[in-house]
Amino acid sequence: MAMDARRLDRRIRIERDGPSKHDGFQNVPGSPAVLAEVWSSYRAGGGQERYANAENAATAPVVFRVRWRPDFDPDLHGGLTPNDRVRYPATDAGALYDIKAVTAIGRKKWIDIAAVRRVGR
Repeated sequence: MAMDARRLDRRIRIERDGPSKHDGFQNVPGSPAVLAEVWSSYRAGGGQERYANAENAATAPVVFRVRWRPDFDPDLHGGLTPNDRVRYPATDAGALYDIKAVTAIGRKKWIDIAAVRRVGR
């Protein structure tokens, strides 16, 4: 799969929850840690809207393609998983995307991160 690296024109931040803490009642996720800020391409998928349980919500699926890195490879220990998330753009005010799937493309060339942004309440 040939892809021109010039298409990596979006800056994203990969985040992971820190170690869980006990707040006296239950375990809660720790503060999010930034794993990396990387350049990626952005490909939007078709969105959908739904109304269920008195909740009006929409989803916006996307695929971020980044250069292969050993710490992102889903087949290696410590790689990206659906427990991680993407922040785009890579600022504190950027939207959060829940990772749904991580796929290595080619032989250590690219990694596709399929994610969904929740767009409503």
